[in-house]
Amino acid sequence: MRPAAAVLVLASLLAGAPGCRGGAREGGPIQITAGKNGFEPWKVRARAGAPITLVVTRTTDETCATEIVIPEAGISQPLPLGKPVTVTFTPARTGELRYACAMNMFQGVVDVR
Repeated sequence: MRPAAAVLVLASLLAGAPGCRGGAREGGPIQITAGKNGFEPWKVRARAGAPITLVVTRTTDETCATEIVIPEAGISQPLPLGKPVTVTFTPARTGELRYACAMNMFQGVVDVR
């Protein structure tokens, strides 16, 4: 395979990789971990007017990320240790929609297009 063709193949594979799109196939739930480094992935994508489902699992008791707060969506959901919590909402507008822990120390972004 020629080098230019190999680069194009690799780029197309990486563009479709789950980590590049927020960790989920389109329309499927997005897995987020609330761990010692905060929310991972910290940035996910969504579409305006389409429901998005986040499945958030807290994996540590060593941070303040014991809750996920999405002010614009009116969400404040406790995150019990080791238990996946499903949060579903529909972003109304395009742009960045921020989410955070209750103390606003750990943050993430839903990139709404």
